[in-house]
Amino acid sequence: MTVPRRRGPTAPRGTVGAAPPDPSARRGGPGFRRDRITALGYTSLAAYAYCLYALAPFLTLLRRDLGFSYLVMSLHSTTFAAGSVLSGLFFTQALRRLGRHRLFWLSVLGTACGAVLLAVGSTVAFTLAATALLGVTGPMLQTSSLALLSVHHSAHRDRALVEANAAASLAAVLAPALIGSLGGTDAGWRAGLTLPVAVFAVLFLLGRGRPLPGRGPAADVVRPGRLPGRFWLRSAALGAAAGIEFGTVFYGAPLLVSRLGLGVSQAATLMTLFAVGILAGRTAGSRLVADQGRAPRLLTGSLLLTAAGLGLLWSSHTLVLSCGALLVAGAGVANLFPLSFSHAIAAAPDRSDLAAAHNQLVVNSAIMAAPLALGALSDRVGVSAAFAVEAALIVAALLLVTVDRMGSGGGMGARKDTGTRNGTGAPGGTGGVGLPVDGGGG
Repeated sequence: MTVPRRRGPTAPRGTVGAAPPDPSARRGGPGFRRDRITALGYTSLAAYAYCLYALAPFLTLLRRDLGFSYLVMSLHSTTFAAGSVLSGLFFTQALRRLGRHRLFWLSVLGTACGAVLLAVGSTVAFTLAATALLGVTGPMLQTSSLALLSVHHSAHRDRALVEANAAASLAAVLAPALIGSLGGTDAGWRAGLTLPVAVFAVLFLLGRGRPLPGRGPAADVVRPGRLPGRFWLRSAALGAAAGIEFGTVFYGAPLLVSRLGLGVSQAATLMTLFAVGILAGRTAGSRLVADQGRAPRLLTGSLLLTAAGLGLLWSSHTLVLSCGALLVAGAGVANLFPLSFSHAIAAAPDRSDLAAAHNQLVVNSAIMAAPLALGALSDRVGVSAAFAVEAALIVAALLLVTVDRMGSGGGMGARKDTGTRNGTGAPGGTGGVGLPVDGGGG
């Protein structure tokens, strides 16, 4: 009897065959694919981001036309922030009562109505009511969209959320530019809010008749029980990341005024470079995070890059150096939110909606607290010294991420996937260590 000649490596005993050549198959799931649900999540987030970043220039022009005070102008932003906190508090209850499909589309409808009411408002009471509606339904839409993408792309959550936030960043850059440019046309600056309303209308017409996927892997209801301790550790890091970003957004311009002696309008215009850096960072991040094992290192690297950019901005006394610092800081901040958000949800993959709601509450609270702390300290010790708040937040975020990685057994990227898998390909259990497969920690 002759022994057949081997034509290649044989599979080990107990296996069906050799490992598949497709890297995504080795990671336990299909490759990343952008489909109808992906487009729905990306577009809804971008439309909401447009409304959010249009609010500041819109209120500035509204104050000029209606003649109200700066205090009343600040009351609009405070009303929006309060509505955002309420949105995070009641998201889970709304989800239980309405279900994902109805809650998502009601959030779309409410955000569109808030934008329309703000655009046509001619009294302070009217515009405050419109801002409150936007504050509740807009973050509700954001949370629904992020949870939807997290569930739909469970094995590629990081990439989906980074790409979604890149689309949102593009809308954030577009919003003030479009509203400002419309100010000198016959349409008027109020017409700037018609773009997101038109996008919401198209989304509603094209997608309202198609059901959205369930709330979590193989789950039809919001699962009861507590979120694991690792989630709260990661959510705290997310809150620090949000505080870093919005502390810079609100007090970057005053720092430029203090350091360089620029006019307020010049400094505000210069802050566009920070938004450009964010857009560039998220565009690059969507490519980097596609490779397994990179997401945790990208999160740590983003914090270090942010520290370098903000440190350079704080110490700079020249315009050119400050411009470069803003770009570097923006690129560093860019992926902090999407990666931290995804990282926290990965700790509770079977409670994605509940985790997303808690994340959003933490983020909204940080957005209120960080600028408030900077403002209170700036009145006492000056803007430059008050920027120590940003340094403290960066240090806190780095410590939280480092503790989490140490608890993951010497680095998330090297973690062995010992947990079971459900039908969606996501890690089973609520206390999974590191990010899901292909998320960087699988």
